[in-house]
Amino acid sequence: MKKRVFFDKVEEDRIHYKNLKAAVNEKLNEIPKSRKFWAKFKAIVLPVFYVVFYVLAIRNWESTPLYMSFFFLMGLTNILLFLNLIHDAAHNAVFDRRWLNQAFMYVFDITGANSFIWKKRHVLSHHRFQNIAGWDSDVQQGALFKIYPHDEKTKFHKYQHHFILLIYPLYLINWVFIRDFKDFFVKSDIIKNMIKIPPIEYVKLILFKLFFIYYTVIFPIHIGVSPEIAIGTLFFMLITSGSISLLILLTPHVNSANYFPYPDEKGNLPISWLEHQFITTNDLTLDTWFSRNILSNFNYHIAHHLFPSVPSSETKEVTEVIRDFAKENNFRYRSFKPFTALRMHYDLIKNNAEDKVQFNEVL
Repeated sequence: MKKRVFFDKVEEDRIHYKNLKAAVNEKLNEIPKSRKFWAKFKAIVLPVFYVVFYVLAIRNWESTPLYMSFFFLMGLTNILLFLNLIHDAAHNAVFDRRWLNQAFMYVFDITGANSFIWKKRHVLSHHRFQNIAGWDSDVQQGALFKIYPHDEKTKFHKYQHHFILLIYPLYLINWVFIRDFKDFFVKSDIIKNMIKIPPIEYVKLILFKLFFIYYTVIFPIHIGVSPEIAIGTLFFMLITSGSISLLILLTPHVNSANYFPYPDEKGNLPISWLEHQFITTNDLTLDTWFSRNILSNFNYHIAHHLFPSVPSSETKEVTEVIRDFAKENNFRYRSFKPFTALRMHYDLIKNNAEDKVQFNEVL
């Protein structure tokens, strides 16, 4: 069992957060209730789109371009499902009833991932300890890339920045077919150090994975799609949607502008929980109809970490409060343009490859 991580108990920051929370609640009361209806509407419509695209793919299986195109649209819909439904449902922020949020998490299982282990990874690991080595399973994907500046370096890490475009697109393939299983069966994994997995979840893992393989590969082969096209189309869907996903998921935490705090031998950090949110997370400077309604305000990420139970549809207004609070109280609120944040991610990977000393190694 890993040692616990402890944030510094700064009384002033406890009061700061209490005041910030009160200001946020006041702002939330001003937001019209109709805003939540749109979020719930998307939660119903997007799964329908996923099924419709699959049906269209099956109906057009004799045309390889059409078959692959509809699977590509399934992949895009899966991304939108995550941003608009799964991510909020994991925090019980889509529906008022907790059981309904949990029920909709099964959409994630149907589309290839495992909702149980991802929710544990995200809520218990990432949201408590973002950017902390050995604890943030969302950031710590594996040993292939050196993400944390203080991690041990392998021979491959010297060249890692040259292989981003080759390896990163395999993100969802790794998630669906490798990582979920590692989280269940590898004892040294972060998750297994934090929770005990109920036996029924092992059964659900296997059944849903088999169902995913059945409807994406086995059934198409059964109706006439060649094995090469069926398997190739599945990988095409996962590679394209995985590449697009990373353009969104890499930007809030993993870049050269954010800190990667390192606990001492007793697990203590010299910062408060509140300060930790600001120095490890950034927003994206983006505010369009598309970002608000299609990408579900994922660019307002600090608001999500400070108040994870707030629906993503309301994080724009919450961010306005946070921005003013940070300016008044000398917290490091930062927002970067999307391509700037992606460039800074590359800078982080390259700096770690070249062993450059970075200001975010220490506080």
